[in-house]
Amino acid sequence: MKKYLLIIISVLSSFGMLTATKTSMNLLVFTKTVGFYHVAKPNAIKAFYEMAHEQKWQITFTEDSTFFSDKELKKYNVVVFLLTTGNNLLNDIEKLALEKYVEGGGGFVGVHTATDTEYKWPWYEKLVGAHFLGHPPVHEGKLIIENKLHPATTCFGVDTLTWKDEFYSFDRNPRKNRNLKILVSIDEKSYNIDENLWFKSVNIVMGDHPLVWCQEMGRGRSFQTALGHIPEMYDNEMFRKHLIGAVLWAARKER
Repeated sequence: MKKYLLIIISVLSSFGMLTATKTSMNLLVFTKTVGFYHVAKPNAIKAFYEMAHEQKWQITFTEDSTFFSDKELKKYNVVVFLLTTGNNLLNDIEKLALEKYVEGGGGFVGVHTATDTEYKWPWYEKLVGAHFLGHPPVHEGKLIIENKLHPATTCFGVDTLTWKDEFYSFDRNPRKNRNLKILVSIDEKSYNIDENLWFKSVNIVMGDHPLVWCQEMGRGRSFQTALGHIPEMYDNEMFRKHLIGAVLWAARKER
């Protein structure tokens, strides 16, 4: 079974497209990393493949930045940055193509490390809303569901929820950006945020600490979730519903 999954993941990453019948939507999932590589990446790719099959979406997985052209991006309803890391994943022409795509009506979804990506690109900083600053080790903490009616949060069904994850801190408070709608935050008192093992030179205590947000950008939409570090989370039905809701919202196909 493990060998079979590895073969599937290799095919998905190298050759891209798998199509479900009666397609209602087309996704481009970008998985390139030039920084930290998350061990959850194969699980995340597998989860998106299975969600696409379930939802009857057409989906393309790639690490090839040449997909970011005006001609190619027109094929997709949503672009997902899935566990991407590092700078200069796209060249200047490719960056402009993504900007035109989103501003012109395309959807974007960033998962977990999308905020640990493209630190030197000002437009991208607006797209994801904030940049990664640091985190303590994986902890259980209390999520605060601030908007239970959004397609990406109806799956939670409660006001607060115990959640095990790697809780990112950011270089700014996204709530101060009036364009961003905060959907989920975390109670910093519910986990040991002071256990700062790897980012000694930065203060990762935010006080008010959003984790999930969304915004309108031009005629397009952008959604960012900081959740999704642990490999087994991608088999969690609730988390998959969270991601499905994010994609549907970004594509303006929310139910």
